[in-house]
Amino acid sequence: MTNNRQASTMKKNITLYILSILVLGMIHGKVSAQEAASYQHYKINYHLINPGATGMKGQVIMLNYINRWNSFPGNPQTFTATFNGMVSDNIGLGAMVLSDNLGSLNKTAGVLSYAYQFDIEETRLSIGLSTGYERYKLQASALVGNGLDPDDPIINQAARGYDVFDAAFGLHAQLPDGFFAGLSMPNLIRTQVDSDANNTETESTLFKYFVGYAGYRMDFPEHNFDFEPSLAIRKVRNAPFQVDFNLLGYYANDQLIGGFTYSLGGGNAANILLGTRINLMTILYSYGVSFSDFQSYNNGSHEISVQFDLSRPAEEETNGRRRR
Repeated sequence: MTNNRQASTMKKNITLYILSILVLGMIHGKVSAQEAASYQHYKINYHLINPGATGMKGQVIMLNYINRWNSFPGNPQTFTATFNGMVSDNIGLGAMVLSDNLGSLNKTAGVLSYAYQFDIEETRLSIGLSTGYERYKLQASALVGNGLDPDDPIINQAARGYDVFDAAFGLHAQLPDGFFAGLSMPNLIRTQVDSDANNTETESTLFKYFVGYAGYRMDFPEHNFDFEPSLAIRKVRNAPFQVDFNLLGYYANDQLIGGFTYSLGGGNAANILLGTRINLMTILYSYGVSFSDFQSYNNGSHEISVQFDLSRPAEEETNGRRRR
């Protein structure tokens, strides 16, 4: 009986501790499930991480779901829906909506992106900007029955939530012979809006955070196979510096897609990717594990995407075979 009572007390203390971190973290802008989660399928759709890639692959719709630290209570989960495409010969537009859930902390966001594309000899260069509005909120139900004072002003502010305006800049280049590269600078200026006090808190993060990548898609037409090694370097908010080593393979005009990523940073991690294309639709699945001690408390991370390439038939008719 005593052991059960001690276990119950310990569990309650742990719950209070975690909840306190969430509340204080949200109030001071230190918790962001999305930035910590990051996408693995950016290698298929760079618009996920770079406004400069808007429209570079034609008209694309992607639905994405990430479940990190599967089986761990309150694990981060992210739902994303995004569209990007060309509206003229040189202008690409995109939109993204997402919902993040980390325990009782919720984040919803909407992002609009714009890119201007032009040619420099044989290189197609795209310069993009994006603006986003984020809403952070702690579920009121999380504050009931946890021994917290409901009249505490910090608790009340957490339950009300707060809003953040954000902006990003990006470049994406499609170089000759299958080479590509890009650079994104997220969180250029983050402005926290306090609707109750009618004031704002602005954080300038110019050149502080970045995502850079480069790769090469090699074509082996005699085997109906493409091979794509790439490298990505990421330094983003609330996440450790990370380097991704990626290998992707495309067989039979993308009817079979496979890949592997090894990430250095944050305890290191490995991810495998499998996918297939059925007409206009591409289905992708990734499974990842971390080599940190925390991996023993969860069953790894899952990511699922369904992508629709609406402009693909026209590309294949014009080019014979789709390229990145």
